[in-house]
Amino acid sequence: MTGGAGEVLFARENGWIPQVIRVDGELELRLGAGADANHDPRTFHVPLSEAHLDVIRGDLTRHLLLWSAILPLCTAAGTRGPLDERAAVALLDPVLFGTPDDVESLFRDIPWDKRQLIAHGADVGMLDRGQVLAALRSATEQSDWRRVHTYDADRDRARRGVRLTPLDAALLKYTGRYLHGGRIPTREPDAVDPDLLPEVMRVIATAEQACAGMGISPDRRAGRNHSNKDSEWTRMERAVDHAVRRAYPDLVDDAVRTVSFLMCSEAAARARRS
Repeated sequence: MTGGAGEVLFARENGWIPQVIRVDGELELRLGAGADANHDPRTFHVPLSEAHLDVIRGDLTRHLLLWSAILPLCTAAGTRGPLDERAAVALLDPVLFGTPDDVESLFRDIPWDKRQLIAHGADVGMLDRGQVLAALRSATEQSDWRRVHTYDADRDRARRGVRLTPLDAALLKYTGRYLHGGRIPTREPDAVDPDLLPEVMRVIATAEQACAGMGISPDRRAGRNHSNKDSEWTRMERAVDHAVRRAYPDLVDDAVRTVSFLMCSEAAARARRS
């Protein structure tokens, strides 16, 4: 159903959460999702009843679950295809009226958008265990996509078999590379749990001592001394790696590398300013 602009009967403060509208006397769920050929969000409409509206209006958890369940259908529609309206309508009663056991059983059998729920405060562990209703007990209308970025980063490390200790995580947060490992490291003490910050600073002090007196030449003549600069970077990196691993043998490679990268990138920045 394509629907029109319609009269908005119910909308939450977050305009991305699906709204309920009335079009030509009929109720519809309206949501923006997917993207058209110009990368703009598409708008989809699903017919529903007054009883569905009552639940959507009064139960944020089930409203979010319905959104999560319909989003994969929107994605499947692609840039121009129609929404599978029959499949979307078939989700309404089980999600909005089903018992907790029925809802959890449904979500074991259908595709659903996990990241959207995480953004709205869902407990990741409970989602992983299939407890979708309980996971959203502390759900909020406003989304926080930093939670999703954290989830994505943790999942990527898990795929690589990396398990972080609190100190590992604190070092990655201190250098600003917990979420995005490809960025240039910085010093962000406010991002670290105050209880862990002293230990983080001891690791950093170990690294600084290991490379004291070492430097990286400024690369003023493009290409002329590039190999020399690389060798200086490598020597500093190895010195820091060795010292940090010797003092803190339980640190994972990601944490050690972020500390050595911090030392080397700061040395290179000082050289450019000289």
